[in-house]
Amino acid sequence: MKTFPGTLLIMICLSIPVRQMSGQEKVNISIGAGYLETLNIGLRYQFNQSQIGLSIGTWPSDPGSWFDWNSLVSVSGDFYYHFGGFSEFSDLRPWYGRIGLDYLRIGWDDGVENDLEPHFRIGRDFYLNRSFGFSLDAGVGFFIINETGFSPVVPALGTCFFFRF
Repeated sequence: MKTFPGTLLIMICLSIPVRQMSGQEKVNISIGAGYLETLNIGLRYQFNQSQIGLSIGTWPSDPGSWFDWNSLVSVSGDFYYHFGGFSEFSDLRPWYGRIGLDYLRIGWDDGVENDLEPHFRIGRDFYLNRSFGFSLDAGVGFFIINETGFSPVVPALGTCFFFRF
């Protein structure tokens, strides 16, 4: 849990210089939840009808429950291609295909597990106004490094609220 606040601070500091691009609406900051992205914060940068994104997250642990780990950190990198439909609040089309890679590091009492999972998703952005919106997406992920014992093929689900600079 100590790494999450530090990473949050780093991501906030990295987002401060992008305020000068506010009129271009090229940068989003998000707060979301997903399987296997966990509870996360992220940044996305737009170019044309595409975006690249990075998020970092964690999931709380409760001793004695199924979520009984010492620490869990997830890092995700994604490429979004927007297509289909139009929005009155953005030039970015609302439907998207998303290809990404999730890394999970789970610390247990007796060791550490590392997992790597590429995912493929389809989703949609819903704009509430020019600055705020939320996203929903779903697809499938495939573990290429799997130390947790999860099935090699898993659902890939996510949602987030975003703010556009």
